[in-house]
Amino acid sequence: MLKRLCLSLVLLAGPVLALAAPVDDAIALLDAGKYEEAARQLEPLAEQGDATAQHRLAILYFYGHGVPEDENRALDLARRSAEAGNVDAMFLAGNIYVFGHTVPNDADDPDLEAAKWFYEAASRDHAEAEYHLGLLFLAGKGVIRSQEEAMKWIGRAAEHGHAGARNFLGGGDGHGN
Repeated sequence: MLKRLCLSLVLLAGPVLALAAPVDDAIALLDAGKYEEAARQLEPLAEQGDATAQHRLAILYFYGHGVPEDENRALDLARRSAEAGNVDAMFLAGNIYVFGHTVPNDADDPDLEAAKWFYEAASRDHAEAEYHLGLLFLAGKGVIRSQEEAMKWIGRAAEHGHAGARNFLGGGDGHGN
């Protein structure tokens, strides 16, 4: 009976493990700096709806690593991944609006779009997004200028270990500095 249960679990887990392996392989290629190979592996996975593949491929398109630089494609992939719940993709979408060259020109209010995406990620405890959202509140970019809101979000980022937020608040970088 126990053997059958174990066999059933292995058989059920097999397809899940097989789905994870191609993304893991592509991430290993990314880590090794083999961007073109990684992009070739990520493309079909992203098209099949894999949120991790979409996010990682979006980064490649945004920076033009292994694929031609294409901010619109990067934003499309980041949005699709974000809609699937990928918090890092939400943050990336915000960054594309802040640091992009073409996408911000196409948006009516790129700062507002960035703030929306940063808020989505920050509300899910993404420390980097919390910090960036706080900075937007400090500058009044895409949101109403509010020192109180800025300090709330930067404080949350510091609580979540963000070194820049800790330095901003005068608490050091979290490494004894």
